[in-house]
Amino acid sequence: MKLALVISSLGGGGAERVMTLLANAWAARGDEITLITLASGDMDTYRLDPAVRRVALDVAGASAHVFAAIGHNAVRIHALRRAIAGCRPDAVISFIAESNVRVLLATIGLGVPVIISERTFLNGHHMRGVWRALRRWLYPRAAAVVAQTRRCADDLEAVTGCRVEVIANPVLPESAPAARVCDAGPGEPAARGNARTLLAVGRLSPEKGFDLLIEAFARVADSQHDWKLVILGEGPLRADLERRIAQHDLGRRIALPGFDAHVRAAMRRADLFVLSSRYEGFPNALLEAMAEGAACVSFDCDAGPRELIEHGENGWLVPSGDVPALADAFDALMRDAGLRERIGHRARAVIATYALPAILDQWDALVMSVQPSPAMRVVQP
Repeated sequence: MKLALVISSLGGGGAERVMTLLANAWAARGDEITLITLASGDMDTYRLDPAVRRVALDVAGASAHVFAAIGHNAVRIHALRRAIAGCRPDAVISFIAESNVRVLLATIGLGVPVIISERTFLNGHHMRGVWRALRRWLYPRAAAVVAQTRRCADDLEAVTGCRVEVIANPVLPESAPAARVCDAGPGEPAARGNARTLLAVGRLSPEKGFDLLIEAFARVADSQHDWKLVILGEGPLRADLERRIAQHDLGRRIALPGFDAHVRAAMRRADLFVLSSRYEGFPNALLEAMAEGAACVSFDCDAGPRELIEHGENGWLVPSGDVPALADAFDALMRDAGLRERIGHRARAVIATYALPAILDQWDALVMSVQPSPAMRVVQP
C-alpha cells in the first residue's frame, strides 16, 4: 500500500505516538508510507522508521486575529494538497479534528479516499464556530470516519450524521520483564531504598486532571510516607501544578521530570499507575501500563477506562473526578502489595486484545474497503 498519514505534529502526545506506531509497522512490512505534519520536524519527539518518508511542512503556528487565521489556513491547506498529491497515495489517514477538516478541504477533487480519525472524547473537545460547521459539512464526505471506542463513535455519529468505525489503539508487548525495581538511576521515576512510586503520564493540560491527582495524593501523603508521585509529561499547566505542589509542601514527594520518550520503562518500574483524566479518547497510557503488568487505578471517565478495566480484577476504577474516592483507592492499593501484584498480573491480558498486528489488520481492512475503482482516480496537484 501507499499511504499518506497526516497529523499536526509529532510532538509528545497519544495521537502522535499511535500514528508513529502505525507508520513504523506499515513501513517495516514494506508498505510505502509518507508521514506529513503541519509543524516542522524540530518538534518531533517520536522516532520513525528510516523507511518512512517524512514531510514536515512547517506551516503551523498561532494567528494574531481571525483574518490572519484565514490566511494561514489557506496556506496550510494548499501545502497539504501539494504534499498529498505529490506522494500519490492509495489513501490518506488523518488524525485529530482540525487536521481532519484541513485534509478534507485539501483533497477535494484529488480522487483519493480520506480516512479521518477523532482521537479524543467529543464532548471534551469543543470545536467552535466555523470549525464546528466545517466538521458537520465535511465529515460525511470522508471515505471513512474512525473513533477509538464505541462511546466516542456514538457521539460522533450523533453530531455528524455519518457512520463511524471503531478501531482501538494498539499496544506493543511488554518492553521487558515486569518485575518492579526500586533502584532506578538519577531522575528516573523509581526511588532507592524502600520508597515506592505512583506514576502518571500525560500532557500537563486540563483534561489530564493532574490537579485532582495532586489533591488526592496530598490526602494520603502523611499516612503513606514511603510513596512518591511522579508525573511524566510537559504542557501549559506546569507552573500551576508546581504551585499546587508547593502549597501542599510536597516538593520532595511529587516530581514533574518532563516529557519522557521511554515511558514503558517507567511504567515497568512503577509500583502503581494512575490515570486521573477528566476525559479521554482512548487512554494510551493506561493501556501501556497494563501491558507492562502495572497495577492501575483510574477515574471512570469518558471514554475508555471502563473498556479496559474490570474493577477489582485487572485494575481499579474510581468515580470520575471524585478526589476523596481516588485518595481512598490509593490508600487501599498502597497498603496491599499482594493486591497490586494480582491486578497487575491480570492486566497484561490486554496485550491479546490490543496487539499491534490485530489493530493493523483492522486498519488494512478499512483501507482496502475504501479503494476507488481505477477509473475514479485523479490525484493531481
